[in-house]
Amino acid sequence: MRGVLQLGIVVFAIALGVVTGNRLSSEAMAVVVGVVCGVLASIPMSVMILVLTRRLSKPARSDKSTLPAQHRPSYPPVVVVQSDGGGQRSQFGPAWDAPAAAENQPWRRSFTVVGEEDDWS
Repeated sequence: MRGVLQLGIVVFAIALGVVTGNRLSSEAMAVVVGVVCGVLASIPMSVMILVLTRRLSKPARSDKSTLPAQHRPSYPPVVVVQSDGGGQRSQFGPAWDAPAAAENQPWRRSFTVVGEEDDWS
């Protein structure tokens, strides 16, 4: 019974393809063939991507637990140095003194806005 059902499905698919193929224009048939060939061409690459992602998603077998404690990799020590601010002052001074120091300079920047009048009356 199962074999008859499978044979019926195959015969129906072939008959549907023949009837559809006779009714389609040559341009439409070219589009259908192109789509089918594109899908068939993408199957090997999809299988390769699937195999690689499954292989990479498996956790690597780690032998760290079998190593003795002195041979296990460890992180380097972290050293944090805090200063009270009483250290040597930079030659440029702190960053918050920069605008005040710029006001005492002999040169001044001037800006010209294009499209506006120079007279502010």
